[in-house]
Amino acid sequence: MPQTWFADAEPRATAFSVSHVCNNLSKHEDTMAYAHMDDVVVVDATQSPYAAHKLPIVEKSLVHQVQICVLQGTAFIVAATDLGAQIYDAKGDKRVFELALKEHVGSVDEGTAVFCRGIAAIDSNRPAIAVGSAVGKIFVLAKEKASKATADHDFDVVEKLGEHKEAIQSMACSAKGGLLASCDDSGTILVRNPEDAFEVVHRIPGDNYPATSLRFTPDGALVGGYLSGLLRVFRGTDFHVHAEIAAHSRAVTAIDVSDDLVVSVGEDTFVNVWELSGKKEAPRIKLVSSHSVPNDLLTGVAFVGAKSIITAAYDTTHLKLWLPE
Repeated sequence: MPQTWFADAEPRATAFSVSHVCNNLSKHEDTMAYAHMDDVVVVDATQSPYAAHKLPIVEKSLVHQVQICVLQGTAFIVAATDLGAQIYDAKGDKRVFELALKEHVGSVDEGTAVFCRGIAAIDSNRPAIAVGSAVGKIFVLAKEKASKATADHDFDVVEKLGEHKEAIQSMACSAKGGLLASCDDSGTILVRNPEDAFEVVHRIPGDNYPATSLRFTPDGALVGGYLSGLLRVFRGTDFHVHAEIAAHSRAVTAIDVSDDLVVSVGEDTFVNVWELSGKKEAPRIKLVSSHSVPNDLLTGVAFVGAKSIITAAYDTTHLKLWLPE
């Protein structure tokens, strides 16, 4: 096993605990966000100590995922909850859109859970935010300047995508919004082309273990971290499995990508860093750093520099900053 890149982590207090949901840390520039039960915590990393506050959510419900989405240079904080999805401005001070899920899913079988999960920013010429749901539908939310858009409400539901038969687990979008990938609870991954009416261009069969986290590399390969502990790399040309690694002994809870590096965290308390090298169509993947974080149930991770990361762990009231030795 390779040595760790990191010295002991630097705890950064946030005052609010971290929920036990996958992908529970999102970062853009000096702002981070994570779920805290039925709240969303926004962290300003320019302050010392970190300054944290909650989003002004009026009608609260369990938060399943939070992501900072950037569309044409403008950042939005998106929360996927039991009630639907809410979009806030970059500072988290003002809500600009709310998706009331029950108004869009129609009737469901008694006892069927209804919630939103899975968020992706489609930063293309037609920027949009995609939000998944427990009924398998994906809602595409876009700014509609020509219609009823106002300063207070400038998003609308412009597409409802079907095809998935089970709850959406995770989503990701490639650079410049070229492709949208979504995985459901069966492990089935659909890759769509947003520029061609979101047509499904690749279908990756599932094995009943979902990808809890998806990310595209800068070269267009798709990386998935799985409930089974596996890490899979799919070729960007045909989305066939190029590499499959037993990355963690328990579920992978979050991954992030930066240039040729992938970081994964799992329920086994390990932070693993992987290097992609060689041909971009078929990269080699190698474990370059592995670090155990005893007593931390890791639920989120993000790169903050070339080799620096920050992690979130369930039921802790701090984030941990990991700097290379």
